[in-house]
Amino acid sequence: MKITPNVEALLAYIRPHRGRLLQAAVAMTVLAAMRGAIVYVVGPVIEGIFNDRNMAMLRLIIIGLPVIFVLKAVADYITSYLINYVGQKTVQKMRDDLFTRVHQLSMEFHWRKRSSEVMSRVINDLANVQSAVQSVPLYLVRDLFTVIALIGVLFYLNWRFAAISIIIMPAAAALLRVLSKKMRRSGTRAQATMGHISHRFQESLQGMTVVKAFNYEERAIERFRRSNDDFFSETMRFLRASSLSSPLMELLGNVMLILMIYLGGLEVMAGRMTSADFLSFMAAFFTAYMPLKNIASLNTRVQLGLASWDRVKEILDERPDVPTAARPVRLGDVRGTVEFRGVTYKYPSRDTVVLRDLNFTVREGEVAAFVGPSGSGKSTIIHLLLRFFDPVSGTVLLDGKDLRDLDPSELRDATGLVTQDTILFDDDVNGNLAIGRPDATEAEIREAAEAANAHPFISAMPQGYATPLGERGVKLSGGQRQRLAIARAMIKKPRVLLLDEATSNLDTASEQVVQAAIERILEGRTVLMVAHRLSTVRNADKIFVLDQGELAESGSHEELMARGGVYKKLWEAQS
Repeated sequence: MKITPNVEALLAYIRPHRGRLLQAAVAMTVLAAMRGAIVYVVGPVIEGIFNDRNMAMLRLIIIGLPVIFVLKAVADYITSYLINYVGQKTVQKMRDDLFTRVHQLSMEFHWRKRSSEVMSRVINDLANVQSAVQSVPLYLVRDLFTVIALIGVLFYLNWRFAAISIIIMPAAAALLRVLSKKMRRSGTRAQATMGHISHRFQESLQGMTVVKAFNYEERAIERFRRSNDDFFSETMRFLRASSLSSPLMELLGNVMLILMIYLGGLEVMAGRMTSADFLSFMAAFFTAYMPLKNIASLNTRVQLGLASWDRVKEILDERPDVPTAARPVRLGDVRGTVEFRGVTYKYPSRDTVVLRDLNFTVREGEVAAFVGPSGSGKSTIIHLLLRFFDPVSGTVLLDGKDLRDLDPSELRDATGLVTQDTILFDDDVNGNLAIGRPDATEAEIREAAEAANAHPFISAMPQGYATPLGERGVKLSGGQRQRLAIARAMIKKPRVLLLDEATSNLDTASEQVVQAAIERILEGRTVLMVAHRLSTVRNADKIFVLDQGELAESGSHEELMARGGVYKKLWEAQS
């Protein structure tokens, strides 16, 4: 059997546990031997006790069989424990690698992939892989050893009879081979559809306010039902193939049973086999039947597990679009001069150019604002400066150093970011503020909160800075979340502060409070702010006006108003 690269990658996760698998194999061998011993003595025991009335045989059974059963139980326990351990450790490592890979990938991946689809692979697909990893040794190897031991008993008792009885195996193998391909294709499609179902659930749960307000319930349910119906159809294709394996195996077994009773009767009548041997033979055959059935049904788990592994490996094989230089240039002490030289950018998934031949310089300590109509590329400047992605052409520089030559982690340590949609984690206030500085002291956390005008409302919370904020900070108002975001950025003491429409989602009162907090922290830093409300950028040292990805004009508020261009029209429209 040819091992594909995907299967080889799966085996690489299992190989570190070779020692435990070897121990499990020893236990499986003992287990198979005990099962073989039990069925071997069935015939002689029945004949010796019930036909010959042999008391010595009866005493031997009372002493010997319990020993065999205890050894069998111990071997069975050791086998199950070791195989489950290997399965759990293997998937634990996969889960860790998957989580790590998702965090290593560039933002372009996260914009391209739905979070629910990724979650489906982390939860559903890994569960299928774990089932396959545990089932293969537990059922295939263990039961195969049992079948081999029982076949040995069969051949020892009557080799001609045994040769006839095992013709079921090639027939079963051919049947399973035909069904495997169909199950794997259907399993892959079913898991992909489950990703769509997860997305529908997550989308509705997160947007329930809009769903209710716009009477969107029926359409949301209709879209979910379409995905749910698709999943049902794909799953039934898979189940039609998998459901055939068990009854067909049973049919083959029943045919063999009839044939064996007939041929066995002929052997006994001809004197070539004793009734005791025939009973042992039948006991071995029936004992082998269930392991053979397990092996047949195992194919379902294996194919589903391999289909799921293909989906998991797709993410593990993803590579960051923003690679780290082999020998990154050290950033050193950051002054904060930012320069864009001929920068052009378009998203990989779109044909539209977002920025076109953009040139500007923001010097150390200056406050620069970027304004313009929606879709003009303002936020893309922030993303490029954080190196979430690289320009198609041109260069972005910090203190004269090309960002592509820097370590992205060192670059982001030197910058602070406040966005319009504040993301808070299910942690307490301290944990949320110290994300960028896990070693921050309580004094430093409080200092940042005071600078952001967040300390008063934090102190009023039941547990102060130890108060849990809940999922996505739902317990806070928009203004409070935004002030925490400012404090989180300030705790890093960044030389470059990036504000991406930091007040656009706030009401007037909250905006004034947040704007006051922002103005308090601007001094001594290079600031690049993206703003929709022009009133928040009036005092900026430089204002860059973007229009359809190009720099239309730049200057101070007074200069741009006197020029009477795009900026003045935007100002008058807002006024």
